[in-house]
Amino acid sequence: MLRIRAVTAGLALAVGLGTSSAALAPAANASAARPATVATRAATAAAGSYRTWHRAQRAAGFALRRPTRLHSLKKSGDIIVTRCLATGETTKKDVLALYGSLTHRFLQIEQNDSGGPCISSGESKRLGHRRVESVRATIYGACGIAGDPSCSSHDISLFLSWTKHGIYYLAASHDERLKKLVSFARGLRHLG
Repeated sequence: MLRIRAVTAGLALAVGLGTSSAALAPAANASAARPATVATRAATAAAGSYRTWHRAQRAAGFALRRPTRLHSLKKSGDIIVTRCLATGETTKKDVLALYGSLTHRFLQIEQNDSGGPCISSGESKRLGHRRVESVRATIYGACGIAGDPSCSSHDISLFLSWTKHGIYYLAASHDERLKKLVSFARGLRHLG
């Protein structure tokens, strides 16, 4: 069970925080003798954690969508903006926000401008498709594979992924029904 939670949001969040910390390190040592390059300054300005969606959008450099249907879950921490870790896509940005708690139930949204996943969410099983924002979204579950719970179980992690206009979206949940995950994804709105 703990492995499933780590695979879903914990891994992505840990990678995001680890990359952000590494990218922010030059800013912390600004008084050091070595001057920062333009590329280092740009990475420093873009990577990090942000309290508001507008600031995260400014750092990401592309139009973000924020969730409006939170199903009584509160935002857990800041919105993380980091570099995409996919091969050949390191100039792209990856944005992650978590609602709820990693130890109980949560909903998570990840968006990036690479057009595909920036990090693997581990081994999962395809469970079907739904329509989100007029495009076909694929549902995956961390279930039905050796050692994981049954796919009909309530206590599993679900993923819903789709791409629209070159932006890749991944909505994830744990201990939530599929209809809540789909509702969460369909409730994404552009920032005003």
